This record gives sequence, C-alpha cells and structure tokens, in this order.
Amino acid sequence: MNDTTPEMRKKQLELVFRMTPKERFQQGLEMIAFVRQTVENSILKQNPNLTAAELKVEVFKRYYGKEFSAEEQQRIIAHLLTH
Repeated sequence: MNDTTPEMRKKQLELVFRMTPKERFQQGLEMIAFVRQTVENSILKQNPNLTAAELKVEVFKRYYGKEFSAEEQQRIIAHLLTH
C-alpha cells in the first residue's frame, strides 16, 4: 500500500538525506526496536502469560516461520527455549 503523494515522498527523502549517516543509522535502529516492541506487544496481547523464552519463540515464528523447514524450526526453537 502506498498512500503517500509523490510530493510528500520527495519531502520525506529530502529530510532523510539531510541527516548524517550516523543519524540515519540511529533512526534505523530506533525503527527496528519499535517494530520489535510492537510485535512483542501484539503477541503478548494474545498470550499474556508467555515466559520470556516463549515470547522469543513466538517472535521467531512471526518473523521467520516460513523461512525454515519444520525440522530446522524445531532445532532453532529448542535452542531458544534453553538459552
């Protein structure tokens, strides 16, 4: 979905390119942290009693659930639950 007008998109890019590389990098890190927190909150809203390890597993499944075979997923999940 793209609901941004070409003029606004141009303005957004101008603002981004005015930032130093360090500022752009920092903003990227903040965005990643925000999205991760949003995902965790969504999972916890549906399953409020998850342990920290179980939450890690659910985040993994949300992000990478279709990227690994069932066998690979089970190995990764076993590791997440023990570390």
